[in-house]
Amino acid sequence: MRRVLLILLIGCFWSTVSLAQKNGRIATLNVKATATVTDNLQMLTIRNVDLVNPPVQNDAIVVSPITSEHAGMFKIVGNPGSRIRITYLQSEVLREIYEGHGEVEAKYVLSAGFEDLQFQSVLLDVGEGIFRIGPDGFLYVWLGANLDLSKSSPGLYLSEFILELEYI
Repeated sequence: MRRVLLILLIGCFWSTVSLAQKNGRIATLNVKATATVTDNLQMLTIRNVDLVNPPVQNDAIVVSPITSEHAGMFKIVGNPGSRIRITYLQSEVLREIYEGHGEVEAKYVLSAGFEDLQFQSVLLDVGEGIFRIGPDGFLYVWLGANLDLSKSSPGLYLSEFILELEYI
């Protein structure tokens, strides 16, 4: 069985880790995560999810992957008719990185379809699903999010959305 794994990291992730301290010197390690593509499965970002412009209602931002113009969009290119498994992290709590006083609860939702018709896409809200790549070799995926801002405070909140794809 041929398996392909694609890890997509939205945004940049930098980490500095102190490895050792000897004679007053500190060794550090900088790590940057990037997307890895193997075999012939590709994922193209058409547009990023827009969490700045949607209106805030009742301390929440809601971006539907099926109906919102603010949803992110991706195009998966692979073998026509083949099946792939899509797996992603459904929810996380984002903490304000400088003061650490606020938090935002984020829930992510995907939808997918053979054609570039967002309103006809199929909802994937359980964190994993199996889809067929269309006869033209494409599968379109839309990313939405529900953000609970009730415990947030002004500041900077960072996140990485990881999407895994594999042939099955």
